[in-house]
Amino acid sequence: MTRLLFVLLFLSSCKGNTTQIAKSQIVSYQTQIQSTQQDSLLSGIQSKIYHAFVESLISRNNTKLSNLSKELKVLYKERNQKLILYWRSYLQYYSSIYYFEKGDKQNSEKEIDKGTAWMENMENKNSEDYALLSLLQGFGIQFKGMKAMFISSEIKKNAHTAIALDSTNLRAYYAYASNDFHTPKMFGGGKEAEKYLLKAISLPSQKIKNTYLPSWGKKESYEMLIKLYIKQEKWGLAKKYFLEGIKKYPNSYNIKELASKLVGK
Repeated sequence: MTRLLFVLLFLSSCKGNTTQIAKSQIVSYQTQIQSTQQDSLLSGIQSKIYHAFVESLISRNNTKLSNLSKELKVLYKERNQKLILYWRSYLQYYSSIYYFEKGDKQNSEKEIDKGTAWMENMENKNSEDYALLSLLQGFGIQFKGMKAMFISSEIKKNAHTAIALDSTNLRAYYAYASNDFHTPKMFGGGKEAEKYLLKAISLPSQKIKNTYLPSWGKKESYEMLIKLYIKQEKWGLAKKYFLEGIKKYPNSYNIKELASKLVGK
């Protein structure tokens, strides 16, 4: 799958996190596992969403994604649980990428906006929620033109909040690094991505293995870190993390395709 290049306009950044959150009010997804495990739809849901996305890209028909979205919608109406809404929003991210790859930017924007709005309106967000929200906003900002100046600080703030709520959540560091990586150098980007990506790959994908909970971000962090070193022409480091990444994720197409850029370096 062709990786996307984002043309982002960041005119200001938020330093630090000023959002005060009472951690006692944060709903942990661990508390929802017992009830959600009764729902076979949520077993391996992350993989189901990604595979539906890949099949949709290959067939150039989003039936798989659309059907899975409808199933999650029905389940959410029945249970009204945050974890289900989280996965609905995660699916919107891939649905948006699907339309973007088709060249349909109008529907791509609609899909990412829908998922972003769900996460923004979610009450008592936890670290996983803020990390996903930051990722969604980061993808959606490319459609916002001059409004990007108001959104850019929110992206960084939400990633900061995700880290503050759980300093061991690799997705929080990946979201922050992704924001910095895609920010043009002229607007201050590229200064912190390396640090946050290295932190991300040092952390476990999950503290407790569970197919109902998020595990994304580590493979993506390796890919982005290798790209960063290639961009900086730090070939030794690029090769080091390529070998490390491909060993951990031998089936990753996105990491494999970076090999050609390292030949002879």
